[in-house]
Amino acid sequence: MGISERREREKQELREKILEKAKEILIREGQDNLSIRNIATAIEYSPATIYLYFKDKDEIVYELMEMGFGKMTEELGDAFELPDPVERIRRIGQGYVTFGLKNPEWYDIMFNAPQPIQHLHKCQEEWGYGIQLFDFLVSTCDDAMQQNRTRKQDPRLVALHLWSTVHGLVNLSRSQRLEMVEQNHNDSLIQRTMESMLQCIFN
Repeated sequence: MGISERREREKQELREKILEKAKEILIREGQDNLSIRNIATAIEYSPATIYLYFKDKDEIVYELMEMGFGKMTEELGDAFELPDPVERIRRIGQGYVTFGLKNPEWYDIMFNAPQPIQHLHKCQEEWGYGIQLFDFLVSTCDDAMQQNRTRKQDPRLVALHLWSTVHGLVNLSRSQRLEMVEQNHNDSLIQRTMESMLQCIFN
């Protein structure tokens, strides 16, 4: 390995170390305690070194969210290729819930951690994994409408309805609030709720 390749590898390793430590701080101490200085202290580098890789903590948070959405996209896998739009939606919903329950730390970073306004603007401006996933869900809802599988309406609102339901199920399950509805049948209740939602919307 040449000098330039070694340096590039070392840069990549440090960048990953910065992100991993930021993730730990974000999960353990919350976003109020996530700062360039705290990350630098944790990895035993100067704050100036962090700024060589990220312009501010917002960019770090954005990168972590993109990493989480990338992992979710990988796990959804074959669901994107299913020809039937309703079955596609069903499998995406199942994959979403499974990811959220198996990866609570990533899920909180992606959906439950309060984000600074600069980060929200960046999400709107850039075509990241999160926006791609939502837009794919919107287009799938539109496919179902074109096939007369549901009444014609704004597909973005239908997609938001679907997303809100699965997001709520993940959070209710993680906080054990579903036990108030039906004890000891968490997985079954989630699946039956999702199926009921699909039957109400699609035919």
